[in-house]
Amino acid sequence: MVSRGLHGLVAAVLLLQAGCAGFRTCNDAWWGPDKAKHFAAGFALAAGGTLTARDLEPEEAAAIGWTAAMAAGLGKETYDLRIKGTCWSWRDVFWDFLGASAGASLAATLD
Repeated sequence: MVSRGLHGLVAAVLLLQAGCAGFRTCNDAWWGPDKAKHFAAGFALAAGGTLTARDLEPEEAAAIGWTAAMAAGLGKETYDLRIKGTCWSWRDVFWDFLGASAGASLAATLD
């Protein structure tokens, strides 16, 4: 189960990166002022999504919460690039990933 999920995650990241090769990317700081917001939003969305799906197995609930948080984070970057006209920040996506992973993991351990 974990292996299949890991393969899917790697495939998704590779496809996303290949599709985003022509994006205007940001050269923002790893520790910029918005990074804590990305972590916190990813954490909150993933934890909330995981807790909402508590009737499922913990791994399934965590996958739902994590996916919801990452969809929101990727949607935010798409908005920044396409609507706001700024740029795509892979560093923001990284902090979204960390927050989503922490939030889903923590929420999945709660009874």
